[in-house]
Amino acid sequence: MPLRRLGRLFCLSSILLAPAAWADSHADFQQASGQLEALMAKATPQSGLPRLRDPAVAQLFSHIADGPRLFRAPVAALQDVNQSVAVCEKAMRLGKTYYAFGMEWPLPLSGTELQQARKEQVTQNLANYGDEMSMLFAFSMHCHGHLIALMEQEFSAQPADAVSGPERLRARAFSKNTAVVYTSVVQFVQVPFWNVVQKKRMLEAAAQHATANARLMAPPLRERLLTSLADADTDLDPALAPALATIRQALSATSCEGLCRYY
Repeated sequence: MPLRRLGRLFCLSSILLAPAAWADSHADFQQASGQLEALMAKATPQSGLPRLRDPAVAQLFSHIADGPRLFRAPVAALQDVNQSVAVCEKAMRLGKTYYAFGMEWPLPLSGTELQQARKEQVTQNLANYGDEMSMLFAFSMHCHGHLIALMEQEFSAQPADAVSGPERLRARAFSKNTAVVYTSVVQFVQVPFWNVVQKKRMLEAAAQHATANARLMAPPLRERLLTSLADADTDLDPALAPALATIRQALSATSCEGLCRYY
């Protein structure tokens, strides 16, 4: 076989044997999340939702919740704000499905008894699906961090006084919604139902994007979130302290630069 043909054959073999990490990470996410949604749709009270302890489900999560892989060198689709928003929304929707599992089931109860039953269902979901939820909510921190970078790039391309009214409203809505997601995840540190591993997973992801999230919040909003964490040190596991300190430091900033100007 001529040396040139042998070289071409070697290159083709290398492509065919390339690991999944070289595949289109966005396509992997779309396919895996669609498969997980299909499994969720088949869930019953007896079977429950898909669990990470199932190797097939764990494989799906490796494509859905690996934020660093997806956003380290995003494909062309993820340079688009709308397509990136769709990824974040899908991941949050999957997480909320775990959180609210069973809430739609009819119960022969009403009033206070029904409220208590629903509360107990959520508690049970947190106990059963804490690993799955914490992975998806940690992923949402990476996803929103990616979105913030896209939005800042877009709005920094022109002076603030040149931004139109509708665009200002769009930036404000984005900042507000993103701040709500970030605040919810950060405050999980004080929720008793999450274990230390789950809290650490979410807080470390939140800490990686603490500066970016603080920059889009108006200073009073940063101060409120910082104040809400005042008692977070009570019985705090030492494993959570570094991430929480990073988040607090970012929230202590008082300047308003970037997207917070439109909040």
